[in-house]
Amino acid sequence: MSEADVSDDSRSSPDQVVFPVPPRLLVPPQLQESLRSGDRPGSEEVFVSEESFPPSADPSTQTFRSDQQVTLQVGERRFTTAKDTLTLGSSYFASRLSGRWPYEAQADGSYFVDADGTIFEHILRYLRHSVFPVYYDRVKGHDFGLYAALLEQARFFGVDNLAKWLENKNYFKAVRTEHYARLVRDVYSVNGAVSSDMELEYHPSWITERVYVCPRGIGVHRGNPNACGRACKNIQGDADNEYVKEQELKIIAIEKKTIFVHEVCFEGSENS
Repeated sequence: MSEADVSDDSRSSPDQVVFPVPPRLLVPPQLQESLRSGDRPGSEEVFVSEESFPPSADPSTQTFRSDQQVTLQVGERRFTTAKDTLTLGSSYFASRLSGRWPYEAQADGSYFVDADGTIFEHILRYLRHSVFPVYYDRVKGHDFGLYAALLEQARFFGVDNLAKWLENKNYFKAVRTEHYARLVRDVYSVNGAVSSDMELEYHPSWITERVYVCPRGIGVHRGNPNACGRACKNIQGDADNEYVKEQELKIIAIEKKTIFVHEVCFEGSENS
């Protein structure tokens, strides 16, 4: 090889040491000049940023940061969340996002999961907030169909705490109903307002009762023998008290109160 075939950058004198630079390493400009001249960088530390090693375009070698956003295509629905949200509570995603094997991305960068997106919405809500779900309607009661579908997905995605909570049917502990019955004396007593957690039903009924009749026919004494005084007793004499049978309208009010026990829905609760 002739001298002309050797570039200036490749020459080094016996007193010079050339530091080879890896082709993918980004070196600051001021350090590049020192390396070309053969000078040692001395005690100055060299910091190499992550940009020195650009990510591979091959998704099979992709790694994930804990705060990295992940987009999922679950059935026909899309969800975007942080990696930690998925991996900390789901053994399925902890394994799939571990980077131990190829993680196939779609062309748009999302990851496909063959599951019901409508149900997965509840899975993701639990993973984000760690609050157990309650699906209750005062008229229809608990939505057992939704509980069953959610339990199936909780098992599939390895969300063990949620699956256990559903298996134990702890949602029954989260909603409690109390009933009260009282007798309403007249139809004018049914007016009034109740709170939104209370249902009030009225059940009218005709009842036959024996009603006391005052010997003197005084209306205010009717139905109350103790209201009659000496004058009434003198007219009555030795006769027994007089009673008549009458139909009287009675109204029974049934109060149903729904109580939601919030504490049961939080992880770590004694009842959860």
